[in-house]
Amino acid sequence: MPFTAPVTAARFILGALLLLSCISTGRSQEVSLLGGSLSRAGDRTTTYAWELEYKQDFYDNMAASMAYINEGHLPGHRRDGDAWQGWVNRPLAGSDRLTLSLGAGVYYYYDTQQLPTGSWANTHGAAPILSFSLTGTPDDAIFYQFMYNHIDPPGRMRTDSFSLGLGYRFGPGVEHAKTASLPQEDETDTQFTVLSGRTVVNTFAGHIIAVPVETELRTGLAPHLDGTASLLYEGDSNLEDRHGVAFQLWPVTVLPSSGLSVGFGVGPYAYTDRSHSLKVTALSSLTVARDVSEHWNVRLIWDRVTTHYSRDSDIFLAGLGYCWR
Repeated sequence: MPFTAPVTAARFILGALLLLSCISTGRSQEVSLLGGSLSRAGDRTTTYAWELEYKQDFYDNMAASMAYINEGHLPGHRRDGDAWQGWVNRPLAGSDRLTLSLGAGVYYYYDTQQLPTGSWANTHGAAPILSFSLTGTPDDAIFYQFMYNHIDPPGRMRTDSFSLGLGYRFGPGVEHAKTASLPQEDETDTQFTVLSGRTVVNTFAGHIIAVPVETELRTGLAPHLDGTASLLYEGDSNLEDRHGVAFQLWPVTVLPSSGLSVGFGVGPYAYTDRSHSLKVTALSSLTVARDVSEHWNVRLIWDRVTTHYSRDSDIFLAGLGYCWR
């Protein structure tokens, strides 16, 4: 039973444990979405970039974050990944309405590269990431942010990106009229969800797609931390026919009064493919869910499957879940 990505799985587990330790501090959390421009060092080729970030305060002027970063489409490369960073924050101009932050950490990337033969390779690795952000907070909840990221993989493509975006801050450290009267969020209720959508195999040979099906059992393990067990069938494309079981931890943020939640999932995925051998790799995911009634919600999930044989896939899912309350 080969383990195809032990380093990938270890990074996800360590990242989830880091966020779990931060969540226990009872300080505020924030989620932000940014977009902008990215350039490759050396030839200054440019493309777009976007980022979704979850950040948790854990001490005065210190925070930890996990983020998904998409580096756009540079010639011969389609790279994205997840970043785990520690941050030091400094209020400016004698006010906490404007904050300068310095972040540093590790960026684990997935790079679909075009080969001279016309084929492709899915390359994975780790790189240091250095970030600066300037955050303005017009009220206690909504903030705007400028972000600079420098990613420098040893011996590989270095990039610089500049992004602008908006975010929402909430939790026990946020005292304002919008949330002061709301109760603190409890653990997630047990949920069962059935989802389907589209699987895209990451290649330069055009869109190679299949129809996936996933069933998920989700429960709250602690405030802002969910656990899931999932059965996943990725669908039958002309390249792959994978199916298996996944277990994930999910740091989850809930926007007060909206019924909307955002989460990052990480954990092992045991699967079989056309070789009929059992393999274990890492499954990383993003999710957004919205309550539509007391017992029902709708959920979107984006799964990323990492392989050692250039068959990485992105699985886009939508489904309906039942909540036991």
